[in-house]
Amino acid sequence: KAGQWEMALNYWRSLKSDDDAVFDTEIKIDASAIVPQVTWGTSPEDVLPITGNVPDPARESDPAKRQAISRALNYMGLTPGTPLKQVAVNRVFIGSCTNGRIEDLRAAAAIAKRGKVADSVHAMIVPGSGLVKQQAEEEGLDRIFIEAGFDWRDPGCSMCLAMNADKLEPGERCASTSNRNFEGRQGRGGRTHLVSPAMAAAAAITGTLTDVRDLED
Repeated sequence: KAGQWEMALNYWRSLKSDDDAVFDTEIKIDASAIVPQVTWGTSPEDVLPITGNVPDPARESDPAKRQAISRALNYMGLTPGTPLKQVAVNRVFIGSCTNGRIEDLRAAAAIAKRGKVADSVHAMIVPGSGLVKQQAEEEGLDRIFIEAGFDWRDPGCSMCLAMNADKLEPGERCASTSNRNFEGRQGRGGRTHLVSPAMAAAAAITGTLTDVRDLED
């Protein structure tokens, strides 16, 4: 298997642009300059910087968009103009196939070291696979999470789509690292805010949607 892996890597490395290739447009983005993002509505496109406020549908000129914003805010139980940092959460879900890699768990653990899960929050960690869970335990990440007050779970879909008992109750609000925040996705009447693993860990500690950079300083 090792030999086949190296052969595959060598082939993939050959699939690149020529050194003298010319492009119509080149775009460079400094990812470190991007403010951490969080969703406020019921679609992944409903996203703002954590430093922003809940949008006001009255400011939207397009009738269809205005109606969509109003519906999303009604479902999410949010008031226009509310700072996103003031939105309290009941649950935190870190994991799923989207953000359950070992790198994701390391990022979340680095924040979890800085405090304890808030009394008002139930937080769970669900590794993306059995191999990820094994590696995380070998690195001691499970102990970091458990000592901080997180539930350390077996891999699986879990709260990403309200699997079995892992679901939100109506009106509960969750900071989640999954990839969908549709109505009812994590449980009937549940309210989902999509965030990064580090942002989710920060929300677990503070009890609100939080700018993780405030905990990193």
